[in-house]
Amino acid sequence: MKKSIFFTLILFLSLSLNQSFAQFGEPEVQERDNPRNLFDEGYKTGFGFNFLLSDFGFGAGGQFRIGLNPYTEAIINLKISALKDPSEQTFTDFLGYRTIPEKYKRVISIPLYIGLKKRFFAEAISDNFRAFSSLSVGPTFAFSYDYFNDFNENGFRENDARIYGGTERVNDIFTGWGNGDTHWGLGGELVIGVDFGDNFANLSTVQFGYTMNYFPDGIQVLEPCQPDLNRLNQTPNDPCSLGPNIVPVGGGDQFAPLENAHDPRKYFGSAQINFIFGWMW
Repeated sequence: MKKSIFFTLILFLSLSLNQSFAQFGEPEVQERDNPRNLFDEGYKTGFGFNFLLSDFGFGAGGQFRIGLNPYTEAIINLKISALKDPSEQTFTDFLGYRTIPEKYKRVISIPLYIGLKKRFFAEAISDNFRAFSSLSVGPTFAFSYDYFNDFNENGFRENDARIYGGTERVNDIFTGWGNGDTHWGLGGELVIGVDFGDNFANLSTVQFGYTMNYFPDGIQVLEPCQPDLNRLNQTPNDPCSLGPNIVPVGGGDQFAPLENAHDPRKYFGSAQINFIFGWMW
């Protein structure tokens, strides 16, 4: 009798333990939902205002997007920004007057880039943090105009009245357009970025990248000529190809040879950060 009760208890405990393990064992693996995407949810067209910051300064423009498939979009970028020589330095005196030594032309660029934007890691990253990369290329229009009033057209700025007997004033950004030149080149940009938000109707993007432009004929950003004040009353070693080869100094009693200084610049490149805000529909 006692043995029967003992074996009954053993059987009851065994069944209880099996039920406990079944209840508190490893949970079942749940399948992950497919990533959301703008294309499948009907957002196949978009436009955003593009604000950028680069080594050349601030810029602005617009971006148009067209969905091609769930993770790929065609993009069209049109923007306006300045172009500069990387060696430029801006100095401000105690009166607040700003000047850039050796600068010859201001340059404004208007590139039109067309390219592809590809989302990546869609299954590994949350849908409200959509990482992507893009590559785009296209033509670039540039307009250059006088940085200062070069009234004697000798290719450099007389900036010291004690040496040259007078000075040539620096133009403001709205002056000198009448003597401007147009330029055509080819450009492009490579970026990585993130589209933010669960609401696909709103476009909020931050992207980092590199932009580049090439002009076959070059743009004369810095002064093409400079006087050699250490070789007064001597002939130039490398005569300036623009205007006269000498410049009067010291009240006109002496002259300094004008030498070639800076060649037209063909390549412009810079890192940049963009902020894009707009709509998808």
